[in-house]
Amino acid sequence: MSTRYLESLFNPDSIVVIGASERSDNLGGMVLRNLLGGGYAGRLLVINRNQYDNVHGVPCVRKVSQMPEKTDLAIVCTPPETVPKMVRKLGEAGVRTAIVMTGGMSRSHSKTGQPLMYSVRKAARDSGIRVLGPNTIGLMVPARKLNATYAHMGAIPGKVAFIGQSGTIASSILDWAFARGVGFSYFLTLGDGMDIDHDDLIDYLAQDSSTRAILLHLEHIPNPRRFMSAVRVASRTKPVIAVKSGRVPESEWMPHVLPVGLTQSDPIYDAMLQRAGVLRVDGLGQMFDALETLTRMRTLRKEGLAIIANGVGPGVLAVDRLAALEGELSQFSEDTITELADHLPRYWTRKNPVDLGYDASPELYARAVKILAKDTQITNLLVMYAPTLTEDSLQIADAVVQAARGTRLNVFTCWLGQSTVMDARDEFYRAGVPSFFNPEKAVTAFMQHVRHQRVQRLLTETPESFTDHLADRSHTRRLVTEALRDRRYCLTNQESREVIREYGINTIDTIYCDDVEEVLEAFAVERRPIDITLIHEQSCVPLVALSPGQRRYKGTVQKLNSEGAIIDSCRFLMEEYQKHYPDSGFLGFAIQRSYQHVGGIEFSVGITRDELFGPLVVCGAAGAQINVLSDRQIALPPLNMVLARELLRRTYMYKLLNEHSLKPEEDIRAVAETLVTLSQIVIDIPEIRGLEILPLLFNDDGAVAVNVAIDLSDKPGKPIIQAYPRELEEWIVLPKSGRRVIIRPVLAEDEPAHRAFHELQSPESIRYRFFQYRKHFSREDVAQMVQIDYDREMVFIANAPREDAEGEETLGTVRTWTDADNLRCEFAVMVHDNMKGEGLGVALMQKMIDYCRAKGTVEMVGNVLPDNVPMLRLAEHLGFETRYNAEEDVIDLLLILNEPEKDWQRERLDQGSH
Repeated sequence: MSTRYLESLFNPDSIVVIGASERSDNLGGMVLRNLLGGGYAGRLLVINRNQYDNVHGVPCVRKVSQMPEKTDLAIVCTPPETVPKMVRKLGEAGVRTAIVMTGGMSRSHSKTGQPLMYSVRKAARDSGIRVLGPNTIGLMVPARKLNATYAHMGAIPGKVAFIGQSGTIASSILDWAFARGVGFSYFLTLGDGMDIDHDDLIDYLAQDSSTRAILLHLEHIPNPRRFMSAVRVASRTKPVIAVKSGRVPESEWMPHVLPVGLTQSDPIYDAMLQRAGVLRVDGLGQMFDALETLTRMRTLRKEGLAIIANGVGPGVLAVDRLAALEGELSQFSEDTITELADHLPRYWTRKNPVDLGYDASPELYARAVKILAKDTQITNLLVMYAPTLTEDSLQIADAVVQAARGTRLNVFTCWLGQSTVMDARDEFYRAGVPSFFNPEKAVTAFMQHVRHQRVQRLLTETPESFTDHLADRSHTRRLVTEALRDRRYCLTNQESREVIREYGINTIDTIYCDDVEEVLEAFAVERRPIDITLIHEQSCVPLVALSPGQRRYKGTVQKLNSEGAIIDSCRFLMEEYQKHYPDSGFLGFAIQRSYQHVGGIEFSVGITRDELFGPLVVCGAAGAQINVLSDRQIALPPLNMVLARELLRRTYMYKLLNEHSLKPEEDIRAVAETLVTLSQIVIDIPEIRGLEILPLLFNDDGAVAVNVAIDLSDKPGKPIIQAYPRELEEWIVLPKSGRRVIIRPVLAEDEPAHRAFHELQSPESIRYRFFQYRKHFSREDVAQMVQIDYDREMVFIANAPREDAEGEETLGTVRTWTDADNLRCEFAVMVHDNMKGEGLGVALMQKMIDYCRAKGTVEMVGNVLPDNVPMLRLAEHLGFETRYNAEEDVIDLLLILNEPEKDWQRERLDQGSH
């Protein structure tokens, strides 16, 4: 992941086009004509082995070695077999970036038998050049009049960046966007993406002030961990909207090897994009509809929708679509109903949606908008109009715009029809009011806004504390290590129970017997009804699904209360086992007392592992009459209670739990706790490849696991989201007070203590930290501080037990933000006013310096107000260089952590920017 040299790609002072000629069908010639036609103001040069003096008036040389000056960007349009050597020559000549437009390189092969695109990647890495492509449409930066593509038309300047993978899709989007008046800050496709990838570009665009929203067209994601890290940063500051094609195996660009227990890969992408704060839409039309609402509407304070129209039909269509998307109608207050009644016919329904009548005038539309704006229960309003003979659509549009102006309502419109309402739509566009062609598109776009806010909310939700990060699980670690040492890749049923029990998951008391005689002996001791399960090798493998049409295997018989019944049942279980699993070794019987749990609602929960996405937490229905796979939902670890509840909420069984459980909230919490625990297990023990609890039921103590299966892998599975780095926890004793303090990475659960820490600080301390006085910190403000991506950001907090109450209090905090290339990190530190003189600031800063140095970061920088004498003393003590910045009126601090290893790193650090 790197933004190295991307400034040369997006902002080149000079461009060389390789392979351009004046033939009408020549690819390089098309690109050159677009560069000239777009008005690019930088230096242009052509390289063509034919001895042209110029091509379309641009000077031409025969070889890379004949370039008269160093060039920022090369555009390669030569035959596939020439490209790897050309890329290498360009890199050796000092060209920083190249766009390889040549196609077919995934199908053309080198002498080694590999596709040529991999030779391009090797040439780029060896010579240090960055490459966009091969097989890319190219790049547009409209504000710079840069059209380095072979597209049939240019893009208009705007605030939206588009990153695609398919050139043909990109061409259609240009047409689509132009017709809607959508402009772009950047427009490009990755093609084969051999070097520059989504994550590199997203990192660059996240910092770009000219980009307000990012649109993605995804076919595959080669490195989900890097992608996730980049997009989570970007989505916190600007909307990211994605279309992911290849939803079903038949349409996947690259076949995806499915993890055990799943039938499609698309839900994995769904879970990843949602976790990253990205709005996923179903197609290109929805992408631009969502862009309308996300960039032209304010934040939704409530999710309800009010609807007004000049007829019943449009309102009914809108409500149908809203219900299908699980949206909600706003409820009108009595005052609103009474005031509307003064202006509407007596027969109106007195509820939402509002029928203004076929002959509704501009004045009536305006009056209705103003009445609804006064209702505190209404924040979002869809205004619809169908053409009539009695009124002018443009006048009504103008009346709606004027009435909505200055109100707190989020107003969007739907002017049905085409030829007679285009002027009205243009009026809405000029006024910044989203407008749509039909009720279904309008409501869908609104619900996209709702969904986006929901996924954004998940990024800032503060979960309740649950997982015990300090518990000793050495027995489980030893058990797994010994199994792998013996080349045993499935734990026994008994070992699997021990694993989850050590993590606090309740299990049913179980006795293991080798044969029927031992079962009878156990029953003689119990003398109460028992359940018997036959254990064999295959039953110890998690998430095994039956083949289509296969008769369901019965491995358990319940409620046996006599020796005769036990003998018959054991014989029956043996017959079932030999019929279904004749090659699976017999391991004995498991005996459980009947009625240890209250049955009813059964869950299947567990862990599976994907080759690309790593461990996944799964949750869904279980039971003999249920298709387990149809309800199986996915989430990415690590989970907290908020994310676990969100995973559970997506299952069909969640609805049953709410409707039929005697204690729904307690049971929901119990399942969520189990999901969080499973997430922690796979983080602590990455050698666990799969884990299944089937079923998870409920008793008086909460959730209880009836049966458990765990399998292992020699290769540890790493989550694509970095988990809480427990190894960085450290206890210290403050020298002055002798108080024992833990310095550790921040957790989302620290939000209440973190908020109290900031609100108890003196105004002067707040000014020193935030460069301004602040009296209040909202929950959202502090949630952003504690919900961090440990890949890019690190926060160490100093916590100690409260001296006057239970729980912990925060005494100090230090934070760093690191750029995508790990070159420079910016720090901020703050210590509680009561802790001054305890050396806590030094301890926190030294902890962060050691961490960043070990991570390979080159420089640590910061800004300090000139009158912040304590911080300046601390910086001097730690070895920072100081320099007064007259432009910002601050003291700049710099500490060299590591020496840069490459020239581009030194160059970037010298520039202090992209």
